Amino acid sequence: MYNTDFPERADLPTTQRLVRSTIIAGVAAIAILVTVVLPAEYGVDPTRIGGILGLTEMGEIKMQLAQEAAAEEALSAAVAAGQPVPQAGTPGVDVSQLQSRLDVLEQIVMGLQAGAITSTAPEPSSEQAPVQEQTAATTEPQVLEPEVASAAPQWRDEIVFTLTPGEGTEYKLVMGAGAIATYEFIVDGGVINFDAHGDGGGQSVAFEEGRGVPGDSGELQAPFAGNHGWFFRNRGSDDVVVTLRTGGEYQELRKLI
Repeated sequence: MYNTDFPERADLPTTQRLVRSTIIAGVAAIAILVTVVLPAEYGVDPTRIGGILGLTEMGEIKMQLAQEAAAEEALSAAVAAGQPVPQAGTPGVDVSQLQSRLDVLEQIVMGLQAGAITSTAPEPSSEQAPVQEQTAATTEPQVLEPEVASAAPQWRDEIVFTLTPGEGTEYKLVMGAGAIATYEFIVDGGVINFDAHGDGGGQSVAFEEGRGVPGDSGELQAPFAGNHGWFFRNRGSDDVVVTLRTGGEYQELRKLI
């Protein structure tokens, strides 16, 4: 059995001491809340101390990531339910424009085939040789012009947007499983961060990340049907202008954020 000695009444803290300790603890808690918790968690910095310590930027990033995650979740739910997804001012694919491009390509192919048939035809008699030379001369520009046109990149969509310091935006392609899309983006006025990823049907995939890049180009191959694209953010101190071009196998280009 262990016997303890009860403290004397004089050793107990007085009411004034308890009140003073409570007030000090409350003031310290409020100070920590205002200078550390609010800037680091919510990006709210009334005292400007969080900005000096780098906590405000951390809180702003957390809030932006939370908003982006909520938007992604809502979009994935809408796609899974088969509901139409509203677009924020980004034009989709113009079917009539695609049809006109297909018609032009068919004409080019027919011209190439006609030129090939003319060049491989058997040589006629000497009396018809001038006529053949004249025909070859007239068809030669028709063969050269499609070759020059086909050498240029075949972009389906081109978007130009401005990002202010700290601002982010997201563009994605609606793609089927196994589809391949080409892309290129160029930054004017600085550099940006980007995250290439995809989601759909409860699945997600990460393609590539870049920090402080002036541009990038390449291909995206969708491992599953869904939305695949890029999230861009300007971490610099000046506005930047980004030009995004896309082509290949996709239904439309959407701006999600």
